[in-house]
Amino acid sequence: MKSKENIDIPTHSLESAQEQIVLRSIDHKNHYDFTKVHRHSYFELMFFEKGGGTNLIDFNAHEVKSNSCYLIYPGQIHLLNRAPGSFGSVIQFTLDAIESPKLQLLLQEKAWSGFAAVVFEEREAQMKEVMPLVELIGKTASDSGKYRQQTKQHLLQALLFALFSMSNETSPSDALDHRFYQFLQLVDLNFKTEQTVAFYLDRLTIPEKKLAALAQRFRGISPLQIIHQRILLEAKRMLATGNQPHKEIAYELGFDSPASFSAFIKKKTGLTASEIQAQVAEIHIQKP
Repeated sequence: MKSKENIDIPTHSLESAQEQIVLRSIDHKNHYDFTKVHRHSYFELMFFEKGGGTNLIDFNAHEVKSNSCYLIYPGQIHLLNRAPGSFGSVIQFTLDAIESPKLQLLLQEKAWSGFAAVVFEEREAQMKEVMPLVELIGKTASDSGKYRQQTKQHLLQALLFALFSMSNETSPSDALDHRFYQFLQLVDLNFKTEQTVAFYLDRLTIPEKKLAALAQRFRGISPLQIIHQRILLEAKRMLATGNQPHKEIAYELGFDSPASFSAFIKKKTGLTASEIQAQVAEIHIQKP
């Protein structure tokens, strides 16, 4: 086994603090080293007219396909290994650019759906439908009109609503039940300190069997497994940075000892914490 290597995973912001929405070519030159794993403080909406390569999003590798759209959320660990000849566009935007409460809810639902990264794949008709809106955002960005920012905002929101409508047609999951949405929201807020289903049931005021049925319907697993998935994702993110001893990570994630943390990681992944760090080190040095 390779020795553990500390990896600094930086979080990048938009290049200009004045811009909330930026459209670029997929092959644009970033203001940071995009050949190493990183995070963003903003969303990236990628449109590949011609695919090729892999898109690593939170430790899952997605094959980049033609006529496809992918969504990367703030905070996700990301690395795009783009194949030569692939091309398309990327829209970078902050949450502040989204004024519609309904759209903010849809973005959160998509994040928790289990299919967040893929909006659609290999859908030429859908790509042709949305590209005029993408091009309008680009055209507006180059204008100097008085209402340029507001126009870009409204165009982006129209594009996202269109994409979520398409996503509902192609995704195996339907719109989240509001009670299940509340459960996921509570888990996201409390998973570091509250790891029992009973805690969430007390705050949701729904029967245990009903929550179990909702979890099975929307995620295909139990409520406890959903809590464990969230803990595991955070553990991987923290291990990936290599900046904290395993003991500190264990206590921060609510484990009563480093041994119980190690046992949890081994049971869920089949790997030790050090082996996970070594895997991420391999990803870290890959080139697109």
